[in-house]
Amino acid sequence: MKESKRNNTGKELQQKIEQLLNESRQASRTLPQIINALGMDKNDQAILLEELKKMITAGLVVKTEGNRYGLPERLGYLTGVLEGNRRGFAFLRPDRQGEDVFISSGNLKSAAHGDRVVVRLDQKRSRKKRREGTVIGIIKRGQRRLVGTLHRRGRKSVYVTPDDSRFPGEIQVTLKGLKQVESGDKVVVEIDEWGQGRRPSRGKVVEHLGEPGTVQTEQLTFKHRFELPGEHPQAVLKEVEALPGEEKIPDLIGTNGRRDLRDLKMVTIDDKTAKDFDDAVSIEPGENGGFRLGVHIADVSNYVRGGKAIDREALKRGTSIYLVERAIHMLPPALSENLCSLQAGRDRLAVSVIIDIDGEGELAKADFFPSVIRVTERLTYQQVEEYLKDNNKKDLFKNPALPKMVDQMESLAGILRKRRFERGALDLDLPEARIELDDQGTPLSIEKRSMGRSESLIEEFMIYCNETVAQFLYRKKKPCIYRIHAVPTDEKLYALRETLTLMGIKAAKGIKVLKAKHLKKLLEDSKGETAERLVRYLVLRSLPQARYSAANEGHFGLASGCYCHFTSPIRRYPDLVVHRILKQQLSEGGFSTEKMKRLQSRLPAIAEQSSLRERAAAEAERASLDIKKAHYMESKLGEEFTGIINGVTNFGLFVELDNTVEGMIPIGELGDDYYVYNEKTLSLLGERTRKRYRLGDSIRVRVVRANREEGQVTFALA
Repeated sequence: MKESKRNNTGKELQQKIEQLLNESRQASRTLPQIINALGMDKNDQAILLEELKKMITAGLVVKTEGNRYGLPERLGYLTGVLEGNRRGFAFLRPDRQGEDVFISSGNLKSAAHGDRVVVRLDQKRSRKKRREGTVIGIIKRGQRRLVGTLHRRGRKSVYVTPDDSRFPGEIQVTLKGLKQVESGDKVVVEIDEWGQGRRPSRGKVVEHLGEPGTVQTEQLTFKHRFELPGEHPQAVLKEVEALPGEEKIPDLIGTNGRRDLRDLKMVTIDDKTAKDFDDAVSIEPGENGGFRLGVHIADVSNYVRGGKAIDREALKRGTSIYLVERAIHMLPPALSENLCSLQAGRDRLAVSVIIDIDGEGELAKADFFPSVIRVTERLTYQQVEEYLKDNNKKDLFKNPALPKMVDQMESLAGILRKRRFERGALDLDLPEARIELDDQGTPLSIEKRSMGRSESLIEEFMIYCNETVAQFLYRKKKPCIYRIHAVPTDEKLYALRETLTLMGIKAAKGIKVLKAKHLKKLLEDSKGETAERLVRYLVLRSLPQARYSAANEGHFGLASGCYCHFTSPIRRYPDLVVHRILKQQLSEGGFSTEKMKRLQSRLPAIAEQSSLRERAAAEAERASLDIKKAHYMESKLGEEFTGIINGVTNFGLFVELDNTVEGMIPIGELGDDYYVYNEKTLSLLGERTRKRYRLGDSIRVRVVRANREEGQVTFALA
């Protein structure tokens, strides 16, 4: 209790400091000035310094060289995370959204990819109108350990080159303990001192991963590079063993408002390879041609209690990670694939949301409550897709009532989708790669897969449910972790319009000033064009990243004023937190003032951790795909393919094939001429032939190299 009171006091003190620095005439203040202004005495200096230190670490306050404190924005500074580039420069992703800031290699000082930093904005903008800045302070290092290849130069000089090209340069390491390590072996190096300018970074080798090329070394390298979690700790597994089994589930009916829905017909619809089932859906006819939609989500919160070992590990992981070959679960398999998973024909705990929807897709009424359910039948996307293509195939389902249910679902999903796009939601679904592997993990085939009607059906129901829960908690003025997506900046939209115009995209012609409201029409008008996928990709790249927040700021991509994640608590931590909040609100006691304050103080940190883990998982999943794609293309050396140019730089062209494999044509492989990069037109132009290669052009290429270790494919002109 004492600890929680102290935390609340600290939070209140931070709010007072922020308000003082925001309202002060001076952009910054000294420590004595802050003490006096807050009516504190010198005995409170240690407490004040502790809170200021926390605010500096969080990027809320900056300490200047003159030992003065101020808000970053008022001092012309920004805080955020660096995203490095293999050519040496980086971009700052600001904490408080807004346009990214370009930072040249000379202005990075010793900062590296993944670091949280303070950046001073340059007063003058470049002719490209982008913001540029200089790193003036490092709040927190993103990584201290890197995976790389060890090299020996002469008898005494030993260095490591990082596998991640966003960390340029060598890392000098000592010879101590390296007797068994051969030149060319993979190692993990811990950085002791980051380099700056010509001075290299220095560190020590802390783990020898082995000889490159072996399956074991590749797996260890990937695990360390992306800091992937291993097995769940013993404390977590012991807690799982102590949980009550499924035979105890019926005993909970009637407790804390838990209703018995085991006789309600409902289904799960997932991929045929799925093992964990978060959501089940039911549907019945509603009043006046409407629908009664039931979304039943696994009640993970009943088993994973806040502050316990399972919960602490789940927060640390933040999300499940789905690699091509395997999944790394947020929760132990005993929960994610068994006790919490909504398996057909078995009693399971759920949180049910029953929504009455009229014929226009408008919400009439929503009811929320904990429940005990029994899924009628497990359906797959492939099975439902086949039925939707031919409604006569009613024998695809075991239960004779399901064809009618699926027909109703398809009708409602169509209404909801139409309503969502009419209000301004963006259709940003990009085709994904489906990779078929053999028993040894070797890729046999890669094909482009678009979202089918069956997946779209479930997506619409989950979006509607998430929105309904978020709106309920928002109206009740209760804490929540929201899923937010900011409006794109004018600078990003200006750059997008320029790029699309240069590509000759018809949909962009006539738009003098591209605004956020135009993006929906732009996407619609580009449908059917050769560069449709590229247009979607460029639009997606111009948007800020969606993230989690304790404050509701709306979701631009979904055109939703209030949105959260609620429907996947088995694999996402924010969903689990929202479940706890909703159940607390529905409980007889509701929220006490003390619980409200405690929760509100914790949610920002949980939202930030969840956002960071989501980005880390996405990066690992992309790399996993790239490695398998490069592995697949090793068997295609010398073969020719048609692709689209989706990137033009001064060192070559990036080309995406129809099967989603992306590779690069180095400028040296364009051997028929000397090519000059034109930044203004995003093209390479041959000096003699005047041949031009532009973004969006179709091109015929030949595969010349594939490096599965780095997930890179190299093309040449066919």
